[in-house]
Amino acid sequence: MAIQFNEIFNLNIPFVYAELVKSPQLTGTIKQEYTALIFGQKTSSGTAVTETVLDVFSENEAKSLFGANSMLAHAIGRYYDINKSVKLKVIALDDLVAGVQATGSVALTGTATSNGTYAFYINGNSYRIPVVIGDTASDIATLLAATVNEDTTEQVTAVAATGTVTFTAVHKGTYGNELKLRLNYNSDDSIIQGISSTIVAMNGGTGNPDLDNVLTILEDTQFNLIAQPYTDNSSLVAIDTALTDNFKATEMLDGFCIVGANDTVTNLTTKSDAINSAFITILDNYSVFATGFEQAAGAIAKIGDEAQSNPGGGFLNFDLDGFLPLPQRIRTERNSLAGGGIATYRVVGSTVLFDRTVTTLQKDSNNISIDIDDRDLRVFLTISYVRYTFVVRMSQFQNYKVGGDNDLFGAGTLVMTPNLYKQNLIINYTQLITDAVCEDLSSFEDSLIVERAGNRINSSMKINIINVLLQQAMRINYEV
Repeated sequence: MAIQFNEIFNLNIPFVYAELVKSPQLTGTIKQEYTALIFGQKTSSGTAVTETVLDVFSENEAKSLFGANSMLAHAIGRYYDINKSVKLKVIALDDLVAGVQATGSVALTGTATSNGTYAFYINGNSYRIPVVIGDTASDIATLLAATVNEDTTEQVTAVAATGTVTFTAVHKGTYGNELKLRLNYNSDDSIIQGISSTIVAMNGGTGNPDLDNVLTILEDTQFNLIAQPYTDNSSLVAIDTALTDNFKATEMLDGFCIVGANDTVTNLTTKSDAINSAFITILDNYSVFATGFEQAAGAIAKIGDEAQSNPGGGFLNFDLDGFLPLPQRIRTERNSLAGGGIATYRVVGSTVLFDRTVTTLQKDSNNISIDIDDRDLRVFLTISYVRYTFVVRMSQFQNYKVGGDNDLFGAGTLVMTPNLYKQNLIINYTQLITDAVCEDLSSFEDSLIVERAGNRINSSMKINIINVLLQQAMRINYEV
């Protein structure tokens, strides 16, 4: 049998040609390159074109494109504080014209009877106002408002009147309700004698942008990990619908959306019940001194880096770098949240740590509960990667001829048979075991079925993705 060429054909004139053909024997680890997406609102000072996919390479670029005090600039800053390896895409949206900005306030009363520093915090940013004996509430409030307004990156503006500072979110919409106000966050912050403060949390923000054009982009483009600020059920269900369709065999544009939400345990688990999606992860924002959007951006940065470099790995006890902690939920609350489809966090000293990163998926299509170990985000990222490796490895044989196992074909012919196909599937799974992504080769081989159907080869197999050590139990017997 003559050697087959792709580019060289017989001619009537002399020639010496040499074609270059990539070897079809792909070996070793197949690396998957991740792409992250962050979408949210820009301010009018940002130069970016809205509803368009943009490459953004730094926080400074984000400030120029979306406004220095925009939610996008802050989220992207959190992302790049953690991740330098996963490429980032961004979609900017305008505020909804009919939206309403959230407001909050701090009302000061009295006159200072001690010297010190009035320490006020907005979303983790500190504003420290020097106070001397005799300063009135109005004096302190006026200086606090001026100090906040001097910060061109802050996500609120401030107005002082008769001892009360009113904060107004930069953006219209529900995002402003998440901005957190605190007095005396650090343990060494001083209490000003004679001055009392009453904080009203940010509230009243309504009206989020329409996501129709974003959803159209999601349906045509793969973004492995997505962070965005909209946590209402309508938005999450619409995003889930797009990502569910993308996960189908005919699309294979696998993507997973992460959001952060701060609410009661009951309300969060109720939301998770309503969403019930393998493609939506809701982070408990209770213990993080930042908005849920910023937390989500930091989370996809950390998760993306790990999942890309170490497929199959877990995220337990990873630092959420750069985020200040708030008090941790008690263990019974965190246990209930994790069991109810909400990803949990722990606090150790000044560090926020990943705890259980579950998806909102809790029941299958038959309304049967799914074991918690089978609905971790890690599980779905891993099976997505495993599918990717099989598709990439077997794609090298596309356009081969298809033959039977009992036929003898000449050397150099490009013919795929069921047995040869099966051997290559086993090679891929063996590599996944070598890379500690999967386990149990014998069960894989026993489950493997390969059949020829005309111009197509069909295969069926069962994989076993590797577990991670989340729990340890010891029994220690002792004598006295």
